[in-house]
Amino acid sequence: MSGPKVVKIVTLEEVTATCEGHLARLDQSIKQWQNSMDKLGETDEMFYEKTIAKRKTFDQMLKVKRFVEIQKLVPMEITILEDDIAKRRQLIVASKSQAAIEEKQAKENIKAVVNLLNNKQVVLSDELNNDLQEAIKGKYQGNINQLLTKAFNLLKPNNTTELSQKQKALLNRMVEDDTTQTFASWIEKQNIELQKDPYIHKIELYLAELSFERKEVYDVFIERLNVIEQELQHSRQKLLLDSFVLDLAQAVKEAKERGALQTKLELLLAELHQTTMEPLDFDLNTLDTININELKELIDRCEQTLAQITEKNVATYRQQAILQGLASLGYEVRHGMDTQWVQDGRLVLRNPSTPGYGIELAGKAEATRMQVRAVKLTSESDHHRDKDIETLWCGDFTKLQQWLAKQGSDLIIEKALPVGAVALKSVITEEIDSSELATDQKTLFSKKI
Repeated sequence: MSGPKVVKIVTLEEVTATCEGHLARLDQSIKQWQNSMDKLGETDEMFYEKTIAKRKTFDQMLKVKRFVEIQKLVPMEITILEDDIAKRRQLIVASKSQAAIEEKQAKENIKAVVNLLNNKQVVLSDELNNDLQEAIKGKYQGNINQLLTKAFNLLKPNNTTELSQKQKALLNRMVEDDTTQTFASWIEKQNIELQKDPYIHKIELYLAELSFERKEVYDVFIERLNVIEQELQHSRQKLLLDSFVLDLAQAVKEAKERGALQTKLELLLAELHQTTMEPLDFDLNTLDTININELKELIDRCEQTLAQITEKNVATYRQQAILQGLASLGYEVRHGMDTQWVQDGRLVLRNPSTPGYGIELAGKAEATRMQVRAVKLTSESDHHRDKDIETLWCGDFTKLQQWLAKQGSDLIIEKALPVGAVALKSVITEEIDSSELATDQKTLFSKKI
């Protein structure tokens, strides 16, 4: 069937470029994983070595042209890296928030002990007083549980009548407890909650997340929380905490969104750098200063740029493949035909062995699909000769497919009409006439454009 055909072309060069783009993204994803591990203070040499081994395997797969596997497996590997960091971060955020809660509980317990000692007018040594004050500030380097026990031992049993029943029970348990137990286990036994701060778990979880997402914003919220904790009026403090939690939740949400966008941008830029050597029209050092909407606009611009560059490159690859293949079969391929094809959306080529006839390539050069058909270059009508030409083109088309296959490219027929199904199209234009006159003045190609 060698009437008009709709064909699909996929070149070795475009598939290779697509795979190289995937690998560029993977390389950036590995860097992101390493940077995240540094932020989290984590190490996992076994996981890293396994990832690098996979990366080397992908290089080998590219060399032997296992393109389909690369396009399937590389995005999966990127997802594995992203999921691994998300899981590690979740665990560390939970651990950090719990540690912060325990530290805050320790401060409250120390304050309670100091208040009891002051109420009983117990004279403290300078060393113990300094240790207690440092503990309240969160700067004490020693064992908090031992410090609490030491302070409680100063309370005389015969004076405990002045204490509430809850305080007596607390005192009795503290005196009896082994001082070597951990503070965390003591907290678990006593089940003490911070009554004045109902948001503690939510606040500390948000702060832990923010500390990894945007440290500079985290520092601002820490300062703000310290001010709120100094507020003596309970009702006002509660109002301040309400506002603080809302702002903190919004900050965490924006930080996560920003982090996801920056990750996406970095992968996109990695593929862009792989695709083109042209400098980008923005300064990467300014990323931290732009807002989320500007970041989204930047991503859109980069995606458009990548699409335009890819489209241009693909058009070049397909033009080169088709024109080089036809040149190898004896068709006249001249300088400037690639530009003419882009401008007109069609191209007609002659074969000296069949004067008065040629073939037409119709469709944008960058399109995956195009129409190819034999055409006549005169207005004369010779139905039998027209059928002979279509039959000859049938053989040439098969040879073109075979030539492209040897280069690693595919030319696939998606739709075709049989020989003689439609009248041979007549192509008579000034363009064809002028190109015929200029044939001897042009350079003909046999293998390359």
